[in-house]
Order: sequence, then C-alpha cells, then structure tokens
Amino acid sequence: MGDRQPRAIPQSARGRSPTISICHRSLVLMSVPRAISLVLIAAVLAGASLVPAAVAAPAAKAAPSASAPAKRPPADRPSALHAPTARGAWTATVVETVVARVQPGERAKAVRTLDTRAPFWGGPNVLLVLGSRMVADERWLDVLVKGMPAGSHGWIPARAAQLARTDRRIVVDLSERTLTFSRAGRRVLSTSVVVGAPETPTPLGQFAVDAIAKEPPGSLLGPRVLALVAYSRALARYQGGIPQAAIHAADQLGDPLGTAASHGCVRAPQTVVNRLLTLAPRGTPVLIQR
Repeated sequence: MGDRQPRAIPQSARGRSPTISICHRSLVLMSVPRAISLVLIAAVLAGASLVPAAVAAPAAKAAPSASAPAKRPPADRPSALHAPTARGAWTATVVETVVARVQPGERAKAVRTLDTRAPFWGGPNVLLVLGSRMVADERWLDVLVKGMPAGSHGWIPARAAQLARTDRRIVVDLSERTLTFSRAGRRVLSTSVVVGAPETPTPLGQFAVDAIAKEPPGSLLGPRVLALVAYSRALARYQGGIPQAAIHAADQLGDPLGTAASHGCVRAPQTVVNRLLTLAPRGTPVLIQR
C-alpha cells in the first residue's frame, strides 16, 4: 500500500492548525479548524430560629444513632468527582479559554492553553477528568490534555468547564488484542482487533475519544474514524503530521484481526466501528492496557 501526499491544511482565524496524521499503514487524516457552554455550583443556606427567654430550655437532643447512614452528596455535584472507573467517569467541556497548569493554582507553571474549540478537529473541546482538588475554596480539575506527549494532563479551574458524567468506556487489551465497549460496567460488545506492530506499538495509558473524524471518499479506513487523545511514543512524526492514534476499520487493510501490524492505531471490523461511532461520543474514556 503506497502512502499518499498530505492534503492542504485549512487556515483558521488564529493561524495554521498543526497537521494530524492517524497512525495506520497507508492513509493520513489532516486537521480541521478550532465551540462552547458553564458550570453552576449550588450553595445551601441554613437558617436559625430564636427561642423566647421565658420558654424553658428543651431537653438535650439525643445523639444521632451510630447506625444512621452518612449523608452523601448527589452524584452530579462536583464533590463527587473522581478518576475514571469501570462504571463511570467525568468529562469537562471547556466553556472559556483557560490555561492548564502543572498543579492546581493560578501561579503554577502553565502546561497549555485550552480553547473552547477542540484542536485539530473543531467542535466542542471535551476533556476527560482524571481527578479534582480544592484549593483556596476553589475546585480544580485534572484533565487529559490533547497533544504530545501521550498522556499529558493539566489542572484547570472548574468554573471554566461544564461537567458531565458518562458511564461509557472502551478498553483495548494489547496482550489479548481485543476491544471491549461497556456501559456502567456491563459489556455491550467485544471484538478482536489489529494493534500496533512491535516497532510502532499502540500507546498504553488512560486516554479518551477526541473526535469523530471524516475520511475522504474511498478511504481504506472507512468513512469515519474515532480519533483518540492518544499519541505514539515511538514516532515523533508520521507522514508529516502528529502521530495521533485512532480506532478505524480493518476490513480493507489486509492484516488479520488479532495481529500486531499497525503504526499504533486500533483496527476493528467496520460493523464494530459503525456501532462505536454512535455509542462513544467525545470524552468517552479509552483505557489501553497490556
């Protein structure tokens, strides 16, 4: 299979976007220009009542029963934020341009500036939340950052993002060479896949779906692919662009399912890819393990 020349990169209002190359054996995905929404945290106010002085003091209240269940915050409150698990995760859609930092706090070193539009592909910039922390009465989110090196992350104030829960998850097992999609911990589908060759392995780590990207008509990868917030650790560039991994069709690329043959992408049957395109929106956690 011969490589094809990269397409022209469109000019955005902010200058040229970097080129993205999907890691596969033959074709390239290019960039698209650089969308939006706010998170409100409700506060509860407790009132106090006055007792007339002439009224006798009431008997002391009994201590709460040791067996009484502790009150827990509702699942959609920021205090319930946690790292991705098998049953659920949090996503943060950027609603105002913000600087991601190495530690929570405005004075910490900057990692990257995050826009409301997703880099490379455009559309809403949906980030996977890896954890959270309170600093000086403000909640900060540890988010997976889109860009090299693979697994980059940074802290942003929660006020700059709209939070949402997801119970969807993709797990790619490189040893078994399988892909599994689940909801709330229950398997929905599973398939054998083609993973990265030994010299260009699929990157290990906690990643996420970046965007659903269109391919040119007649592409061997299928009409659309799931670009991932995952980048090759073996390649600095690929066909002139950033070596971004993706989940795409295997049907027309020749290598049998269950083999290690790609430049880092995960290849699945077209029928499975078609289902994932509807089941796994931006921000869906993607765990790649061995």
